[in-house]
Amino acid sequence: MLRRNLFMLIAVVLTAANALAEEAAPGKKVAAAIDAYLAPYIEADHLSGNLLVARGDQVIYERSFGWADRELSVPVTPETRFNVASVTKPMTVIALIDLIGAQKLTLADTLSKWIPDFPRGKEITIGHLARHRAGIPHRVTEPNQETEPRSAEDMARFAAQRPLTGEPGERYAYSSGGFSVLARVLELASGEDYNSLLQRAVFTPAGMKHSIHTDGRTLLPNRASAYRIGAEGSIVNAGHKDFSYLVGAGSVYSTARDLYAMLRAVRTGALGPGPQQSFVDDNGLDWNGVTGGFRAFADWHKESDVSVVFTGNLQTGVGNRIRRDVHRIAGGGEVATADLPKIQRAAVAASVLQQWEGIYQLRPGSELRVTARDGALFANEWTMIPVGPRRFWSPQDYAFVDVVTDDSGKPLRLDWATDGDPLPCPRLRDLDSE
Repeated sequence: MLRRNLFMLIAVVLTAANALAEEAAPGKKVAAAIDAYLAPYIEADHLSGNLLVARGDQVIYERSFGWADRELSVPVTPETRFNVASVTKPMTVIALIDLIGAQKLTLADTLSKWIPDFPRGKEITIGHLARHRAGIPHRVTEPNQETEPRSAEDMARFAAQRPLTGEPGERYAYSSGGFSVLARVLELASGEDYNSLLQRAVFTPAGMKHSIHTDGRTLLPNRASAYRIGAEGSIVNAGHKDFSYLVGAGSVYSTARDLYAMLRAVRTGALGPGPQQSFVDDNGLDWNGVTGGFRAFADWHKESDVSVVFTGNLQTGVGNRIRRDVHRIAGGGEVATADLPKIQRAAVAASVLQQWEGIYQLRPGSELRVTARDGALFANEWTMIPVGPRRFWSPQDYAFVDVVTDDSGKPLRLDWATDGDPLPCPRLRDLDSE
């Protein structure tokens, strides 16, 4: 009897072990498939950051790539903090929902209630700010104003000095400037500074231990430096920015693990029904951010129950491709073999490049300042490497950009093409007419 019971126990243990092995095998297969997919980008040194993939509530892939600091040879680790750009905005919305629940303010409040001297503040509501319908420009500062510490109060003052891009409530126009004004309103309504508000309403309840809104004066452990592809196609330091000028809109530093914790807390309702209702739809949940060499996104795909979170500090088109393809790999689907665009840099005379300079419209309220230098074009901070007199390659998104001219050769627009139809960016005016 004892021997029989022993054999039965061994059989149960072996059955359980086999079941666990079978359950783990698909995860190993997915991890191997993701590694194979990323290999060309790693070999080209176009990938730097952290990638986390989960199915349900189980993390099935987590890996660090590249360098947190290339000059000091500091590798990226899971604790590396990256600026998460516009993934800051849902944090601001969660804090807003918390204050609405506490009856500190309402979406119907006018901006003038909180900032009495704000131009046309009686026509702009808090709901307009949160829904990108206030008419406040996307950027309310010039590049030379974005390199030193700024407060939410500072940014509200900058916003007040800029003309509106449209009538309040009239139309949607994506606006980081509007979210900075919203951050100031939340400070006034709560009596807390923006970081303290996020710590209380978002980071602590979601279990985000490595997230912070800060400025360049803070000694922030594990802060990553930012990089981009330069005019010659090699990696260079991104231009210096103090991301506090994006307070409320793109100022938070975080980790992939923390963003995953926030994503889970929102989709499961752990932060309350308000954030869940605001962000989760029939397709799932998606947050995305790009600024100053940094890239971050956090997506949950409802149909496959796959979450993909990325934080990076080298802005290349790899981020877009990871976002497009990795959830399909994790869901058991097939994707095309990864490949890098093959480009041949063209030598184009400076006089030709200067013809394409000017202010172009990316979208209403958001402009591209295109300048020529170092044998290339730059659209704001983005490099456009010439592959012909009127054709350029954008390494930030692996896009080809064509200058479209009229019969006289005067530029009419930029056609910006990644996947599918190009995005037309009409030329608005000359640089010297700013």
